[in-house]
Amino acid sequence: MECMDCGSAEVIERPDRTAQGYRRFRCRDCGKQFNERSAGLLNRAQYPSDVVALVVLWRLRYRLTLRDLSE
Repeated sequence: MECMDCGSAEVIERPDRTAQGYRRFRCRDCGKQFNERSAGLLNRAQYPSDVVALVVLWRLRYRLTLRDLSE
């Protein structure tokens, strides 16, 4: 993994995890701390990325009308 800030390959994994269970990293060159979700668009989302993706898939697949409720 490369650093999000400086692009260095000198990244170490920290032993602790975030509240949602994501791995945490620290760059040895610039000292920046980040997690495995930091580069994504869903970084500040309250729910895990796989749950958000599933909800979006369901929203696109089903129109969420009463007619589609039985399916």
